[in-house]
Amino acid sequence: MTRAEFVEKAKAAAIGSSRESKFPAGITVAQAALESNWGQSQLSRTANNYFGLKAHGKHPAMEFRTQEFVNGVEVHVVQRFAVYESMEECFACRDRQIENGTAYSAAREAKADPERFAIELAKHWATDPNYATKIVRIYDECELSSIDHLLK
Repeated sequence: MTRAEFVEKAKAAAIGSSRESKFPAGITVAQAALESNWGQSQLSRTANNYFGLKAHGKHPAMEFRTQEFVNGVEVHVVQRFAVYESMEECFACRDRQIENGTAYSAAREAKADPERFAIELAKHWATDPNYATKIVRIYDECELSSIDHLLK
């Protein structure tokens, strides 16, 4: 799948999940692109998991080796990641986690401002200190604000 094909597929899934959550769909696409390496990661290809969502409880899961940043140092760990039937299911689950997670209250409050939403989301979503900057760069470079305007 090319980057353009990934963006088109992800746009449809993000618009669907954002209609309910009201989170910026363009940021959802940018985050999925970053997390899944434009749909090329093993996790996205084998588990339809485009955000690195961890498995909890009895949710179907697969173990994958991943990188995390601990005190600014990159380390590799094995984690249990959720398995999804489709991209749409994964995007909806991501939005539910943001909607229900107490750590994401500032992101929820910022949902009308995509860049601020990304900054607030990044504070609790990832350990990469440049995570928000990377999401916003993809959002801008791919002109993903255009899909956010469709939902207003």
